[in-house]
Amino acid sequence: MDIENYHIDQKKITFETGNIVEFDFPIKETLVFDGKIVVLLDIWGNTRYNQNVFAIDFNGKILWQIERTENLDMIGYCPFINIETDNLKLVSFNWCGFKFTVDAKTGEVTERIFTK
Repeated sequence: MDIENYHIDQKKITFETGNIVEFDFPIKETLVFDGKIVVLLDIWGNTRYNQNVFAIDFNGKILWQIERTENLDMIGYCPFINIETDNLKLVSFNWCGFKFTVDAKTGEVTERIFTK
C-alpha cells in the first residue's frame, strides 16, 4: 500500500484497505512523519480540548494522543493549531503561543517554548 493513500472526510480518515478512523472533531490537517500519520483536529468555539494531536498508523490504529500539559489546561482554551517538522523533529504550536517539540514515537512533549 502507498503509505500516503488515504482520504479525509470531515472527522474520518479512510484507507485504501477500507479501514476507517473517526475522531470526535473535524480533521484540520495531517502530516506523514516517521512512518505514521500525525493528525491535528480542528477545535473551535469555547470547547476545552487541548490534546488535539494524534498519531495513527497506516492500518488506522491510534498510536498516541499528545501528552497532556496540565499548566496549560488550567488556562483553559489552548488547543493546538498547527503541526509541522522542524530540523527533522515533530513540532506543534498551540493557541496560547507555545511551540512544542513532540516525540513522534510516544506523543510525549520533549520541549516547550513560549513564542509570543
